[in-house]
Amino acid sequence: MKKYLSLSLVMCFIIITGFTSKHHDAPTNYYGIPESLNFGALTYNLSWSSHPNDNYYKQEYIPKDNEVDNFKDMVLIDFIKTDLPVSTAVDAQVATIKERKKTDAVCNYQLINNASTGEYILDFIMSQSKDDAVTLVEWNGYLYKPYTDKSGHKGVLLFGISHRAYNNEVNGFLSSLGKYRHDQLKALTSYEIPQIQIQ
Repeated sequence: MKKYLSLSLVMCFIIITGFTSKHHDAPTNYYGIPESLNFGALTYNLSWSSHPNDNYYKQEYIPKDNEVDNFKDMVLIDFIKTDLPVSTAVDAQVATIKERKKTDAVCNYQLINNASTGEYILDFIMSQSKDDAVTLVEWNGYLYKPYTDKSGHKGVLLFGISHRAYNNEVNGFLSSLGKYRHDQLKALTSYEIPQIQIQ
């Protein structure tokens, strides 16, 4: 029973990620970490958070000139308390991407596993279209790792970076994606993730 409960939480972990609208209440800092994070050349501020059940936490950060529902750049930190291996969360996310590929011609992904650390890096791209024209592309780089917070809670931590291009910016972003992706993944692998403590 516990295993099935944990698996359902992992699916929640996946479902809440992606093209979703957010409520605009003041965010709660569940992790006890700074509400501003620097990644690359940008400063990201805590903009939205969610704690839909006892075991799942999510915080999103965007630059001050971005909007929660129409951001261009985002950092996200998700944590789920679970005994399941990291691979379970990764496999669930990959399954949703494969399903999306059936209807999204832009959608694609690559997965890298570091067997020595148990970490995975999943990078993927997806899109939205209207009248056969792509109106939005979103590229994501997700680092999944086994994690124990400062209070001893064990589970899976996801640290992600996301970038969107809209309408007439789409073609330019897709043509420059190779270098952008390389630079962002390099920064992601060397980034020092803040040590969280569930509040």
